[in-house]
Amino acid sequence: MTSLRRISSLLRRNWKITTQIGVVIVGAIVLLTSGPAPQAIAYANVSRNYRVCLLSTTNDTADTNRIWPAIQAATTRAPINAEHVTAPTGTPDQLTPYLNSLLSLHCGLIIGAGPDLAGPIATLAKTHPNQHFLAAERPPGSVNVNAIPRQANDLTIAIVTASHTAKRDHS
Repeated sequence: MTSLRRISSLLRRNWKITTQIGVVIVGAIVLLTSGPAPQAIAYANVSRNYRVCLLSTTNDTADTNRIWPAIQAATTRAPINAEHVTAPTGTPDQLTPYLNSLLSLHCGLIIGAGPDLAGPIATLAKTHPNQHFLAAERPPGSVNVNAIPRQANDLTIAIVTASHTAKRDHS
């Protein structure tokens, strides 16, 4: 108890120093406990972005591993929404509903990874002449199906170009 009295007496005699130390301590606590000001949330309407859809089958992992990163790179260069649907391996008749689902999603560009999808895309392209496709190979006489570029950067450029072309067509 005696030591508390001594400390109290010392603090009263040196009240200026005590006040300054208190202000420094409070200031340090305030600075250390306050973080950066919260940033306002920025909302963006992405519903009007160009949509690129990749359809692959479970057999097409090598093609998908080459194509999907190129699509993702395109999304950093233009306002593009990317979708990836993986279908089970099947016959062309079994794969066609998956392509139809991408049509219902209003994909501006549908990319079919792997050779299993080349036939169904060629068939669907005939009945949807305004839809753009990229497939493993370009069917003869088709104007809306192109072969997927082999180089990832060329594919990214093709996707970005398609998005810009679509934007001009809708303006």
